[in-house]
Amino acid sequence: MAVTVEDLRNYVGAPMADDAFLTECLATSNELISSYIGDATVPEPVLDNCTLQVGSEMFYRRSAPSGITQFASLDGTTQRVAKDPLTSVYTMLLRYTTAGV
Repeated sequence: MAVTVEDLRNYVGAPMADDAFLTECLATSNELISSYIGDATVPEPVLDNCTLQVGSEMFYRRSAPSGITQFASLDGTTQRVAKDPLTSVYTMLLRYTTAGV
């Protein structure tokens, strides 16, 4: 299964009105992941999960001016968005992108 805009919309809980932006996020996600893995073989479920995670990182950057966001938190704590959108998927992809010993 290749990740679709509908999959990403459901993953981030966005309205259909955001589909144009979600399309950009998905394209960026696919490009970043493809560039990182090169010609390595990554199982489709792992690749799909990584695509959704990176796509959501790209989507939520829109609401994080200066890299800082605040989610629904009772204490008002802010959270810094990762500068590298692939940060959350490096460990999942590492086993497929490095040469064995």
